[in-house]
Amino acid sequence: GLDTVPEKKARAYFIETGGLFSLKQNRVYSPDKFDRSLRNLRDELHRTGFQEATVSAAHLERDDRTGVVKTSIQVNQGPRFFVHSVRLEVSFENTNAPVSVSTNWPGDPYSQWWEQDYALSIKTNFYRLGYPDTSVEVQTLARDPQTNEVRLDLRAIVQTGPFVRVGNIGFTGNKHTKTNVLERRIPLHEGELLNRIKAERGRYRLSRLGVFDSVELSYENVDEHTRNLLYHLEEAKRIEVSLLFGYGSYELLRGGVQLDQYDVFGLAHRQQLKLTQSFKSSSADYLYTLPEFFGEDVDLFINASGLRRQEISFLRLEYGGGAGLRKFFRNVNTDMSVRYNYQILEADGGPTNLFRRSAQNSGVGAIITDLNHDRRDNPLYPHHGYRVYGNVELASEYLASDVNYQRLDLSLSYHAPVSDSQWIHFGLSHGLVATLGSRNADLPFNRRFFPGGENSVRGYQQGEAAPRDAEGKIVGAETYLQGNVEFEQGLTPKFSLVVFVDGVGFARELKNYPFDQALFSAGGGIQWKTIIGPVRLEYGYNLNPRPRDPVGTLHFSLGFPF
Repeated sequence: GLDTVPEKKARAYFIETGGLFSLKQNRVYSPDKFDRSLRNLRDELHRTGFQEATVSAAHLERDDRTGVVKTSIQVNQGPRFFVHSVRLEVSFENTNAPVSVSTNWPGDPYSQWWEQDYALSIKTNFYRLGYPDTSVEVQTLARDPQTNEVRLDLRAIVQTGPFVRVGNIGFTGNKHTKTNVLERRIPLHEGELLNRIKAERGRYRLSRLGVFDSVELSYENVDEHTRNLLYHLEEAKRIEVSLLFGYGSYELLRGGVQLDQYDVFGLAHRQQLKLTQSFKSSSADYLYTLPEFFGEDVDLFINASGLRRQEISFLRLEYGGGAGLRKFFRNVNTDMSVRYNYQILEADGGPTNLFRRSAQNSGVGAIITDLNHDRRDNPLYPHHGYRVYGNVELASEYLASDVNYQRLDLSLSYHAPVSDSQWIHFGLSHGLVATLGSRNADLPFNRRFFPGGENSVRGYQQGEAAPRDAEGKIVGAETYLQGNVEFEQGLTPKFSLVVFVDGVGFARELKNYPFDQALFSAGGGIQWKTIIGPVRLEYGYNLNPRPRDPVGTLHFSLGFPF
């Protein structure tokens, strides 16, 4: 009897259908679980307008000897309900009849969730006008049965309650955080209209400081038209220690420790120290953050870092620090940061013939801008959506730099489902570095591009899919264009099979933009889903290797590739 929901989607309420194979452990039966599945399918039908839908087990056979359970699900959808009209009647305090009457014609499928959303939208409008006690009662005026549907005419009775202003604004539970820090996060002041939306906004901003485990809001009546606001705070731990772990086919085992201190000086500042060690690199990163220093969603930060890493062709040494601003644009779900950074960049053991036109050891002062727009459904296991990332670095002698260059790095990933157990993933990245208005010798060797590795072209080791000189040494690129295509087939809820094609085009010199040479690899692997990301075992076979390139590379790594 099920017509509106695909059978495969309905079956997923009872057994796991997100894989090529259905394992017994994903089909375990219990009476409570089975009843919950029936209710969930019924609620799905109710949400789409089938208010009289019923879902039940037509018959259930259980073999106590083998544990096998067989059942049939009987669905009676009934007619679909639509909202034909809504008569809105608004009454203010001390009025005996509606002051405002209007009618609108939504035409939406009716459900209790639609009714809740409609009532909330009305309340929100009156909250902004200073009526925090606004109530909405929805009644049915008429039912008009049609073929396979019922049209409803509704009435929404709105009682605004009294007009209220803000009294005192207080805080409890802030043993360390200074009160003036909290007051700046509340967008209401004494004597203003009591807008519950703004009051809740203040609660959100206090929570976003990251120094409280919970933030609750209550109201205290002073008189009929005045109320105090009281924010109840529960402070979180001020120091946290976290162990870090990772694995990559090039760096092998990676581990470290992260120290976080919150509410520094009672000002809700945060500082973080991260120390990481692998078989190929050592790094230290320090970050001090002043949240909402220049207004809502604008953070000031100070950072310092050091890195010693053995690359495929040279030893990378980088250390320095800087300061900048970070803003989150909530409406477009985008993070943007701008910072000044000064670093010492050293490249030891690289090809000496390139250093005649590329700086080996440099002090670099630069303005760096990062932009991150993320619309993926899940950052660890993206199956739908996209992400756009951009990085622009401008180094100049006017910024206390020894060198002058301009560097751009862009990346895009897109993920789409083919079925409930199949997905397609696309990745595209592009980078270029130039020395406009300066000499080529101003380009530090560290700032060249070195594609290749488990998150790039998987037929190569980290940094190996890059230009070589006449002696066969890897010298890096001044421009590159990389593409990745991956097909994922879910085998079980925990394991997936992947098949991929990776390619990169690059040029040793920018004058050959966008590339004058290309490398391609194809392969496959298996992924195991864990709470910290996918554990991947993949092999990439090189389709057009150069004389000194490997035939292929086996990667064992942690995390999604792009």
